Amino acid sequence: KRKKHHTVHPEPVDGHFDLVSGLLIPPTQDLGHGWKYGYVVHTNQRGMYKLDLQAMKYIKTVDLTPYNCAPKSADFSTLGGFAILECREPITDRPTGQVVLDYLTDTVLSHKTGLFGRPHVSPDSRHVVTLEKNNNSVVIVAQQITENGLRFLFDVKTTLQIGDITFFPSRTTHNYDLYASSSTKEDILFVNLADGKVEMITGIGRSMDPGIAEWGNTNRPISSAGVFGTYMVTTANEAIFVVNGKTRTVNCEIGSTVHPRMVVWAKAP
Repeated sequence: KRKKHHTVHPEPVDGHFDLVSGLLIPPTQDLGHGWKYGYVVHTNQRGMYKLDLQAMKYIKTVDLTPYNCAPKSADFSTLGGFAILECREPITDRPTGQVVLDYLTDTVLSHKTGLFGRPHVSPDSRHVVTLEKNNNSVVIVAQQITENGLRFLFDVKTTLQIGDITFFPSRTTHNYDLYASSSTKEDILFVNLADGKVEMITGIGRSMDPGIAEWGNTNRPISSAGVFGTYMVTTANEAIFVVNGKTRTVNCEIGSTVHPRMVVWAKAP
C-alpha cells in the first residue's frame, strides 16, 4: 500500500519564520524508549525550541543564554532522560562546552566549559563519548551515564585522525565498546569503555580522498550491525571492508566499489 508523506511547517515565532540551523531528533536506542520531543535550533540564537514530534508544533522555548550556547549537535540518553548538547557561540562559532539538559523539564543540570566536541551516546544509554578534534590529534572523552548525571571515566588522546565512530557489543561486559575509523590511515581504533584500553585493527585499505566526501560527510564511515550482530562495515577508496567485532579482525574485502560513501544495515524480511 502506498503511503503519503506530507511536509509540515512549524508555526512562525513572533509572526515570522527564522532560518533553522539544526534539527535535534532523538535516535532509537536498545531500551526502545519512545521519544515525544525534539528540538529546533534557529540561526545565531542562544537556545532552541522544543518540538512536539507528533503535533509538529513548538511547545516551549529553551533559553541557553546564560551558557552562551547555540547548540551545534546533540545526543540523548534514555537512562536518566538527558539531552547532551555540544555548544557553540553564535557568529564566532567558538566552542563553549557541553550542556546536559533534563529532557522532560529542560532544566540545565550541568555545564562543562572545558569539554568540547560532538557527544555520542551508546545504544544501551550507559556511556557518552565526546570527540574533541584538534589540528594534530583527537581526544576521546568517555563518561558514564547515571541517573544523577554524567561521571567522567577516562580520556584517550590519539594522533589518529578520526573519520567516524560506532558502538559494538562488548565481548567481556554487558555494555558496548567503541570503534573509530581513521580518515587518513588504514586503521580502526578500538577503545574498551570499561577500562580505557585501546587496540588497533589494521589493513582496512586506503581511505577515500576527503574532498570526494560531499556535504560535510566523513570519507570513511563505519557502521555496526547492532546489538545481536557480529560484524561492522567500513569503506575504503575502492572497497568495502567487513570487520568481525568479536575477533577484531578483518573478515573480508568487497572490491570494485568506487568511492563508497554510505553504509546502511537493513533487516532481512
